[in-house]
Amino acid sequence: MKDENKTKDQLIKELARIQEKNADLEEIIIEEKRTKKELKESEKKYKDLVEETPIGIANIGVTGKITYINKRLEKISGYSREEVVGKNVFKLGVFPDEMLKILRERLKARLREGSVRRRREINFRCKNGKWIWIEITAKLIKKWGIPSNFRITVQDITERKKAEEELRDSEERLKILFDYAPDAYYTSDIKGKFIDGNKAAERLIGYKREELIGKSFLKLKLLSLADIPKAAKLLVKSLRGQPTGSDEFVLNRKDNSKVTVEISTYPVKIKGRTLALGIVRDITERKKAEEALRKSQQEFASIFHNNPEALVYLDDKDTVLKINSRFSELFGYKLKEIKGKDINSGIIHPPDKIEEAKRLTKKAIKGYINYDTIRKKKDGTLFPASVSGSSVLIDGKTKGRIILYQDITLRKQAEQKIKQGYEKLQRTMEATIYTISKIIETRDPYTAGHQNTVSQLAVAIAQEMKLSEDEIEGIRIAALVHDIGKINIPAEILSKPSKLNEMEFSLIRNHPKIGYDILRKIDFSWPVAQIVLQHHERLDGSGYPNKLKGDEIILEAKIIGVADVIEAMSSHRPYRPALGIDKALKEISQNRGILYDPMVVDVCLKLFKEKDFKFES
Repeated sequence: MKDENKTKDQLIKELARIQEKNADLEEIIIEEKRTKKELKESEKKYKDLVEETPIGIANIGVTGKITYINKRLEKISGYSREEVVGKNVFKLGVFPDEMLKILRERLKARLREGSVRRRREINFRCKNGKWIWIEITAKLIKKWGIPSNFRITVQDITERKKAEEELRDSEERLKILFDYAPDAYYTSDIKGKFIDGNKAAERLIGYKREELIGKSFLKLKLLSLADIPKAAKLLVKSLRGQPTGSDEFVLNRKDNSKVTVEISTYPVKIKGRTLALGIVRDITERKKAEEALRKSQQEFASIFHNNPEALVYLDDKDTVLKINSRFSELFGYKLKEIKGKDINSGIIHPPDKIEEAKRLTKKAIKGYINYDTIRKKKDGTLFPASVSGSSVLIDGKTKGRIILYQDITLRKQAEQKIKQGYEKLQRTMEATIYTISKIIETRDPYTAGHQNTVSQLAVAIAQEMKLSEDEIEGIRIAALVHDIGKINIPAEILSKPSKLNEMEFSLIRNHPKIGYDILRKIDFSWPVAQIVLQHHERLDGSGYPNKLKGDEIILEAKIIGVADVIEAMSSHRPYRPALGIDKALKEISQNRGILYDPMVVDVCLKLFKEKDFKFES
């Protein structure tokens, strides 16, 4: 009985133990199911995460075969999974040809190196043909210790590359601006040690950039001892974050020559470090120009104030700004009495000369003026004055005028005496010419008045040809004595009523030469002797006494030659009656350009036919 009970207890215990084991097993199965479910859910979450990640992901076999791409990579590349999965990535044409070999080598290197991650930026062609920049990372995945495939992550970095390119361009532009700026630029630390400098800085002081970098201006001895404290103040201001104004320094160049510069500094922070940006401008030429201007101003002041002539400096409204000592002596005014007053207000002008002064002073705006007039002294005394003036131009703009005054009383008196002497001389010469003319007419009564008549026509021709008054006067005088050489010809030949023989005519033809010999010793203001010598020359060389041709004959002689022919043919002669004006005009017309100057002939014909010219008795 005891054994049965014992066996029964054992069975109960065994059954309990089995039930306990079954409960544990059940719990294990439930846990395993739960774990499998969680793993499945985790895999789904991971898959969803991979699908939805903003980074492109692809699985590529070790031979380059694509086994998977996510949605992001589809969007980046433009290719769907169906189009690329199962295909070799190296045969899709998505990489530049020059990259394919490199990428294959890189994948082989990954296989050798294990699971080392490496980033690389490459060009990638999308399905639509557009090339973009991508950044790829490849991780080798192993299964049971054997390389299985590569996990590739892809990011579109096109915009970043553009930004980097723009930044590089910007930096390059800044570098170009820095290097090629016309002014010298440099950066230094607050101890005056050079960090960088541009090409203009190299040219300015003669040191190459590599010679400057790391050295201080003290070590290079760029500054004189007197300028060092001033330079130190600039550095202190930069340390305090304060820009400085322009300060002048004299720099010692590498070749020991000196250059005057203007330096401005600005504090800049680079990587938390305070530096000084210096801008250096070469002002050597400007300083020279300023010095030249200063000397010029001193010279101008000296010339103005010590000038022996009276000078006044006016603004553009003719207001008195300055006068010199000679002006005070001449007019009797001190500067304080007339400064700020209108020069044309009557202080130095007689009432009847004010408008003239205003009109002529305005001409000085456009250039130089010079005229004689009357001016008035402080005490009311009037005197003849020469007035000269010109504009003062600054940067091409009129800023005022300088007027010069000369007392020309003595000159006017001398001119009056000269004028009186000249008029007396003119009267004497006129009387002499008249006397000579009368002497000739006395010896040749048949040609009485001939020279005077020729002079009338010759003067009329010269006036119509618009010759100058001086040239016309010379023609008039020459015409009045053009036959003076006949004084040496016997009277019986001059008045012979019949045709002259060859010997007699040769004497007649010699009268221009005799006239020249008589007149050439007289100091006329015109070529009178030469005109008399040539008045019987003709264009074709048939004239006398020297058979001159064309332009060898002076214009005055050509004019008197035509007038002489007209008067001679239209007047009575001992050997023939008057032929008349018509025949005389016909003669010069027929021989126009042959014997007589065409222009002179045309003017002569115009006088008679259009302007009704007539000789005055």
